[in-house]
Amino acid sequence: MAAVLPAFASNPDLPRVEILGKEYFYHEIKKGESIYGIAKQYNWDLEELVRLNPNSASEMKKGTRLYYPTGKVTVVSEVTEEPVSDDVEYEPIRHVVKKGETVYSISKKYNVPLDVIYAAYPQAKYGIKAGETLVFQQTSEQVSNKYLYYVVKPGDTLYSVSKRYHTTVEDILKSNPGVSETNFRIGDTVRIAVNSDSTRFHTELVEEERLASIDSYKVKKNDTWKSISKKTGVDVETLKEANEDVVKPEKNEVINVPVVETVQVEKEVAMEDPRELSSEGIREMYDSIHKVDSDVEQLREVKVALLLDEPSSKKDVDFSRGFLLALDGMKDAPFKISMKVIDGRLSSNSVTEALDEFEPNLLVATADKAFPAFLADYGETNHLEVVNVFDVRNELYEDNPAMIQILTPSSFFNEQVADRIASDYEGRELLMVGVNDSNDAIAELVAEKFPEEKIKKISVNSLADCNITDDGSYLIYAFPQKRDEVNEVLATVKNIREAHPIADITIVGRPSWVTISDSFQGHFDDCEIVVPARCWLNPEKDSVKDFTERYEEMYDQSPVKSFPNFAASGFDVANYFVNSAARNGGDFNKTVNVDAKGIQTDFKLRRVSNWGGFLNPVVYLIKFRPSGMVEEVIIKD
Repeated sequence: MAAVLPAFASNPDLPRVEILGKEYFYHEIKKGESIYGIAKQYNWDLEELVRLNPNSASEMKKGTRLYYPTGKVTVVSEVTEEPVSDDVEYEPIRHVVKKGETVYSISKKYNVPLDVIYAAYPQAKYGIKAGETLVFQQTSEQVSNKYLYYVVKPGDTLYSVSKRYHTTVEDILKSNPGVSETNFRIGDTVRIAVNSDSTRFHTELVEEERLASIDSYKVKKNDTWKSISKKTGVDVETLKEANEDVVKPEKNEVINVPVVETVQVEKEVAMEDPRELSSEGIREMYDSIHKVDSDVEQLREVKVALLLDEPSSKKDVDFSRGFLLALDGMKDAPFKISMKVIDGRLSSNSVTEALDEFEPNLLVATADKAFPAFLADYGETNHLEVVNVFDVRNELYEDNPAMIQILTPSSFFNEQVADRIASDYEGRELLMVGVNDSNDAIAELVAEKFPEEKIKKISVNSLADCNITDDGSYLIYAFPQKRDEVNEVLATVKNIREAHPIADITIVGRPSWVTISDSFQGHFDDCEIVVPARCWLNPEKDSVKDFTERYEEMYDQSPVKSFPNFAASGFDVANYFVNSAARNGGDFNKTVNVDAKGIQTDFKLRRVSNWGGFLNPVVYLIKFRPSGMVEEVIIKD
């Protein structure tokens, strides 16, 4: 069996020549040599040698040359792929902890494993505080699986960042629904799909000139580049390029003559998007991604789907009635309103089919626990605002751009309340009254903000015996939630106030106290009480009285007493979101700039990140004064 010779070999003693960007050995043929003998002598592949030197191989004239590649074999067709970038700068993520954030939510937000955060910050296992700065390095593995997180710097543009990380402006906009051509701001964090511009490349057949073979030519008397070109059929520039060391052809000099042919080859060709280079073009991309029409100032029709968790429940019946009452007040609106009620007890497929058939541009859901994740996915896929009215444990808004969280989540609510109480009542003695409730996160956060020597833990029964002085200043944090225990605390504090009329005493009640304030109206008037709440329906407000009258007139009964008030929730949500959906024309980001005051809920929506959804960060402190006046204090992050 004949030995298989390699396609190229190392022959350091042979002269070399550069021809059209490739290096070749060459051998000048001597009398009596054969093509087979030369191939065997240098361990060259015979077929490649003949292919590259067809004329010389057939005639074997003394003094002519045989060429052979020093590197890879010349091929007729190849695919040129855009190399994947390996020069990405993995700058550290610097995250300032916001109120309500947990290690888990931060881990999820940046795709950083929990053990990486705990390794850098062991104390984080026991909790993190708003204002702390966490720094953790991004890795190539982390980025390849998902995104690189980048802080916008002075001078950055969407285009320049896209080029730096081998992505596209369109991909940055898709990965960051909160970003547009006008709000790419210094200091903002954006997520980037590194090397995603590979999707811009596609395979095309293109014509390309390739080296087919190489001849040699022995210069005759009076030959010039022009005459040699005419004899060989190779243009002068190609001849000169293949003979860089030859300034002017001299008689008997051997000239390299490359034979070039035009072939069709497959190549990966980049599709440039001219829209990336102008703000108008980027806006066009933004509108296409978000399915909005910038030229339309207002939607002609708002189609709202109302997904009722339990359609026959008091919650959903009253919410629906409040919603319809608001729509009734929009009869003269300059846009059409269509509504479809969907039974939330149906399967996800049935709900999706109903939504597909209706094609809403607003979806409101009343689930108060375990908010359906498929609704969030549906909203993101269909560029549809999904309003979560009641579920305070929902975290889908953290990384789903379509989700809108109306009631503040527990961790956010607790921190807002604790910070405000500590700020308003700094310096007071803190009396923790009653049996400690392990589920009361507000109490724990408040206690952390007062010096230990200022804190006393006492039972409800011993509150009356507490050493209160006339010139003292006290903050009573009351754990009780049962009516009889609340009544005992309020009665005791009333007696203490009568005994020490100039002492400064304030009670912090549990959020549930809002629901019993009517029952204890007399005691609430006797004490100064602060109750945290996610919303507040003040029966003394003119707007609330008007709402109640209209409700009773339409439905011939009063709204169900609840907290939050279900009918008022429906009324506020309809008024805010139907109007804002019409005004924003389907552009979610315009919603952020719309603040509105409802009869029970204030709306001051903001995106939690450039890739996440919306949070309504409003929290209330309801202050019941001894005079009977009720003050509503809004806390906003």
